[in-house]
Amino acid sequence: MIKVGNTIHLELKSSDEEKRRYKSKILDYNESKIFIDYPVDKKTKKPHFFLEGTQFRVWFMGNDKAIYLFESEVLGKDVKKFPMLVLKDPGVSDYVRIQRRQYVRVDTTIDVAVHCLNNKCKPFTTVTADVSGGGMALVLPEQHSVEEKDVIKTWLALPYQSGEMIYLEVKAKTIRILKDRGRLKGSFEFVDLDDIERQKIVRYCFERQLTLKKKEKAFK
Repeated sequence: MIKVGNTIHLELKSSDEEKRRYKSKILDYNESKIFIDYPVDKKTKKPHFFLEGTQFRVWFMGNDKAIYLFESEVLGKDVKKFPMLVLKDPGVSDYVRIQRRQYVRVDTTIDVAVHCLNNKCKPFTTVTADVSGGGMALVLPEQHSVEEKDVIKTWLALPYQSGEMIYLEVKAKTIRILKDRGRLKGSFEFVDLDDIERQKIVRYCFERQLTLKKKEKAFK
């Protein structure tokens, strides 16, 4: 899956609103470590050295053309033929696999306020059943007037692992409404969503999926 010479991307885990991203190359690896060239800042194009314990979100493209994401930290540096930064490899079981051109959909309960455009339906508050970078499923109240193809305006509250709460105003189109295990649910596709806002949702989904993987691993 990991291959020497492949590009690897890193996002510094911090509370900064602007996330700092870096690019590097895989120089070597073993069962628990990944050896990379000093990462280059994607904005400044300058290489950086990071201290032991610095935490990152990491992703790379596998041989199957899927994207693999995981959380890692700097274990130190190593000098063989040239200086290398050493990252912790959590193992394949902790990787999150994302098929290209698809978004990770995660089961999660997020508070949502819903308003129909043109006052077609009464505003209501609810929670999500799942979320992805492309859309979401909402638990609908029994007495609602949302119909398929309706466009709604929603306000989402995304809790990040850092403790930061992100509030987004997002338009969504109703794709279908169905009964699922006794609950009325609606599937919605995000519309007119810019890349910056979408990346905030994708980041939340990534963090959520990593949390779920850790819980599954703890129960085994």
